[in-house]
Amino acid sequence: MGDDNKKSSFPIRAFKFGLRIPGRLYNRYITYPLLDKALANSDIDVYVHDKERDLLRIVTLGERLNWSLKTGKACDAVPWLDRISPLINAEDTIFDVGGNIGVIAHWFSTKAKLVHAFEPHPDNIAIIESQSRLRNASNLHLHKYAVGQSESEMDLCVKGFHGHHSLGDVNNSPTIGHIKVQVRTLDNIANDFVIPRINFLKIDVEGFEADVLIGAKQLLSERRIDYVLFEMKESILSSIKRTPDEVFAPLLEAGYQIITLEGILLEGGQLSHPPDADYLACLDVEATAEKLATSKYALEY
Repeated sequence: MGDDNKKSSFPIRAFKFGLRIPGRLYNRYITYPLLDKALANSDIDVYVHDKERDLLRIVTLGERLNWSLKTGKACDAVPWLDRISPLINAEDTIFDVGGNIGVIAHWFSTKAKLVHAFEPHPDNIAIIESQSRLRNASNLHLHKYAVGQSESEMDLCVKGFHGHHSLGDVNNSPTIGHIKVQVRTLDNIANDFVIPRINFLKIDVEGFEADVLIGAKQLLSERRIDYVLFEMKESILSSIKRTPDEVFAPLLEAGYQIITLEGILLEGGQLSHPPDADYLACLDVEATAEKLATSKYALEY
């Protein structure tokens, strides 16, 4: 490698960083707020479309639009979507628990036969429904309630960011309100809709992953779920006095194993103190690891 590829010295890098500060401040306090206001007051919905993956994401913040243009990603999930894509087949039934604004659920709908998405927040529900109409996603069924360990009614902590709403006051962002939501279990849902097998289960519920898995005890014990993808963030779990062990327990007890999205098996102490990451539960580690794809985008947490 030639000298041109060597990293600049710290003083030079610091100087270059300093030159960029005025522009960053201008964008943060002038450009982005003006764009946010224009987006909020417009009757036109603005979307970012990833043509390669057929991802469609509504844009409501100027800074988010800038992020997509800079990174080339429609959403944060792109690195793991690339990796798990070979696990999804055209005849599959997919459950998306924590549907948020529907970006991932609609991606699933382009690859699988049937998608059940679960989202309790009214604003997120409206965005999912709007995108379903836009995409004519007739195979996506939206359920307007939360999923947990028992049939009940609970307070949903409404956060400032649409992807952070949770059934507990987790520390991902400030809580700005509360709404009552219905909570159902996956076992009862599967029985009600006569679903014999869930080929892929994605869970993103901001710290309440264990509750979802406890409510799927029958499905897991009967090995009627092929794959479970879930997020692990220890800071979120600890903020509601939860631990990674509680998340892993229902899966391990049912005979599932946990791997990273690089196909590496978690064992021993790694199960008690795992790094923040997205993990995959499966029944055949070697076969699953061989199927996982790569991505030009690095996994970030």
